[in-house]
Amino acid sequence: MARYLEVWGDTVDSRHMALSVALGAGIAAPTFLLARWVFSRTVDDQTLAGSYALLLGLAGCVLAAVVAARLFPPKRVVRESSATLESRQEALDSIAAQGGEWTDPAGLAPQVQQELRQLGLYEVLVEAHEQSRARSAEDGAAGERGTP
Repeated sequence: MARYLEVWGDTVDSRHMALSVALGAGIAAPTFLLARWVFSRTVDDQTLAGSYALLLGLAGCVLAAVVAARLFPPKRVVRESSATLESRQEALDSIAAQGGEWTDPAGLAPQVQQELRQLGLYEVLVEAHEQSRARSAEDGAAGERGTP
Protein backbone atom coordinates (compact mmCIF):
# COMPACT_ATOMS: atom_id res chain seq x y z
CA MET A 1 0.00 0.00 0.00
CA ALA A 2 1.27 3.45 -0.89
CA ARG A 3 2.30 5.63 2.01
CA TYR A 4 0.35 8.69 0.88
CA LEU A 5 -3.10 8.79 -0.70
CA GLU A 6 -5.11 11.51 -2.37
CA VAL A 7 -8.49 11.87 -0.61
CA TRP A 8 -10.91 14.68 -1.47
CA GLY A 9 -8.16 16.86 -2.85
CA ASP A 10 -5.86 16.38 0.14
CA THR A 11 -2.88 14.11 0.71
CA VAL A 12 -3.15 11.80 3.72
CA ASP A 13 -1.00 9.17 5.36
CA SER A 14 -2.49 5.78 4.43
CA ARG A 15 -1.80 4.30 7.87
CA HIS A 16 -3.53 7.15 9.64
CA MET A 17 -6.43 6.94 7.22
CA ALA A 18 -6.84 3.20 7.81
CA LEU A 19 -6.67 3.67 11.59
CA SER A 20 -9.22 6.50 11.41
CA VAL A 21 -11.63 4.34 9.41
CA ALA A 22 -11.18 1.47 11.86
CA LEU A 23 -11.70 3.86 14.76
CA GLY A 24 -14.89 5.16 13.17
CA ALA A 25 -16.23 1.68 12.61
CA GLY A 26 -15.13 0.60 16.08
CA ILE A 27 -16.98 3.46 17.78
CA ALA A 28 -19.97 4.22 15.55
CA ALA A 29 -21.15 0.68 14.73
CA PRO A 30 -21.22 -0.62 18.33
CA THR A 31 -22.86 2.62 19.47
CA PHE A 32 -25.60 2.20 16.86
CA LEU A 33 -26.11 -1.51 17.61
CA LEU A 34 -26.23 -0.98 21.36
CA ALA A 35 -28.61 1.97 21.01
CA ARG A 36 -30.88 -0.06 18.68
CA TRP A 37 -30.97 -2.91 21.18
CA VAL A 38 -31.73 -0.56 24.11
CA PHE A 39 -34.35 1.52 22.29
CA SER A 40 -36.10 -1.52 20.80
CA ARG A 41 -36.84 -2.66 24.37
CA THR A 42 -37.68 0.73 25.89
CA VAL A 43 -39.56 2.61 23.14
CA ASP A 44 -42.97 1.37 21.93
CA ASP A 45 -42.73 2.81 18.41
CA GLN A 46 -40.02 0.80 16.61
CA THR A 47 -39.63 3.42 13.88
CA LEU A 48 -38.85 6.01 16.53
CA ALA A 49 -36.51 3.55 18.25
CA GLY A 50 -34.61 3.07 14.99
CA SER A 51 -34.40 6.84 14.52
CA TYR A 52 -32.99 7.33 18.00
CA ALA A 53 -30.46 4.56 17.42
CA LEU A 54 -29.41 6.14 14.13
CA LEU A 55 -29.01 9.49 15.85
CA LEU A 56 -26.72 7.96 18.48
CA GLY A 57 -24.80 6.13 15.73
CA LEU A 58 -24.19 9.49 14.02
CA ALA A 59 -23.05 10.93 17.34
CA GLY A 60 -20.59 8.00 17.48
CA CYS A 61 -19.29 9.01 14.05
CA VAL A 62 -18.71 12.57 15.24
CA LEU A 63 -16.96 11.29 18.37
CA ALA A 64 -14.74 9.03 16.23
CA ALA A 65 -13.87 11.99 13.99
CA VAL A 66 -12.89 14.10 17.00
CA VAL A 67 -10.75 11.30 18.43
CA ALA A 68 -9.06 10.71 15.05
CA ALA A 69 -8.38 14.42 14.66
CA ARG A 70 -6.71 14.48 18.07
CA LEU A 71 -4.66 11.34 17.38
CA PHE A 72 -3.58 12.34 13.86
CA PRO A 73 -3.08 16.13 13.64
CA PRO A 74 -2.24 17.77 10.30
CA LYS A 75 1.40 17.51 9.35
CA ARG A 76 1.64 20.41 6.94
CA VAL A 77 2.77 23.85 7.88
CA VAL A 78 0.98 26.75 6.22
CA ARG A 79 2.88 29.97 5.94
CA GLU A 80 1.14 33.14 4.94
CA SER A 81 3.04 35.97 3.41
CA SER A 82 1.64 39.35 2.62
CA ALA A 83 1.74 40.35 -0.99
CA THR A 84 3.87 43.38 -1.66
CA LEU A 85 3.08 46.06 -4.16
CA GLU A 86 5.94 44.78 -6.31
CA SER A 87 4.61 41.21 -6.36
CA ARG A 88 1.14 42.46 -7.30
CA GLN A 89 2.63 44.56 -10.06
CA GLU A 90 4.61 41.57 -11.35
CA ALA A 91 1.41 39.52 -11.48
CA LEU A 92 -0.40 42.25 -13.37
CA ASP A 93 2.53 42.64 -15.78
CA SER A 94 2.42 38.91 -16.41
CA ILE A 95 -1.28 39.09 -17.23
CA ALA A 96 -0.72 42.10 -19.48
CA ALA A 97 2.09 40.27 -21.31
CA GLN A 98 -0.42 37.54 -22.16
CA GLY A 99 -2.66 40.08 -23.88
CA GLY A 100 -4.96 40.97 -21.01
CA GLU A 101 -6.82 44.26 -21.15
CA TRP A 102 -7.61 46.38 -18.12
CA THR A 103 -10.97 47.84 -17.29
CA ASP A 104 -10.94 51.26 -15.70
CA PRO A 105 -11.45 50.54 -11.97
CA ALA A 106 -13.31 53.84 -11.64
CA GLY A 107 -16.07 52.34 -13.80
CA LEU A 108 -16.64 49.41 -11.46
CA ALA A 109 -19.45 49.22 -8.93
CA PRO A 110 -18.73 51.01 -5.63
CA GLN A 111 -18.81 47.71 -3.70
CA VAL A 112 -16.19 46.23 -6.02
CA GLN A 113 -14.04 49.34 -5.71
CA GLN A 114 -14.25 49.10 -1.92
CA GLU A 115 -13.20 45.43 -1.99
CA LEU A 116 -10.28 46.25 -4.29
CA ARG A 117 -9.17 48.99 -1.90
CA GLN A 118 -9.38 46.61 1.06
CA LEU A 119 -7.21 44.12 -0.82
CA GLY A 120 -4.76 46.84 -1.77
CA LEU A 121 -5.39 46.28 -5.48
CA TYR A 122 -7.29 49.40 -6.51
CA GLU A 123 -4.24 51.63 -7.02
CA VAL A 124 -2.35 48.85 -8.77
CA LEU A 125 -5.26 48.33 -11.19
CA VAL A 126 -5.54 52.07 -11.85
CA GLU A 127 -1.85 52.16 -12.72
CA ALA A 128 -2.17 49.07 -14.93
CA HIS A 129 -5.14 50.64 -16.74
CA GLU A 130 -3.23 53.87 -17.32
CA GLN A 131 -0.19 51.99 -18.63
CA SER A 132 -2.44 49.96 -20.92
CA ARG A 133 -4.02 53.15 -22.31
CA ALA A 134 -0.58 54.72 -22.80
CA ARG A 135 0.66 51.63 -24.69
CA SER A 136 -2.47 51.65 -26.85
CA ALA A 137 -1.96 55.33 -27.64
CA GLU A 138 1.70 54.68 -28.53
CA ASP A 139 0.75 51.74 -30.75
CA GLY A 140 -1.88 53.88 -32.47
CA ALA A 141 0.59 56.71 -33.08
CA ALA A 142 3.20 54.27 -34.41
CA GLY A 143 0.63 52.78 -36.76
CA GLU A 144 -0.27 56.21 -38.15
CA ARG A 145 3.42 56.96 -38.86
CA GLY A 146 3.77 53.67 -40.68
CA THR A 147 6.42 52.24 -38.36
CA PRO A 148 6.08 48.70 -36.96
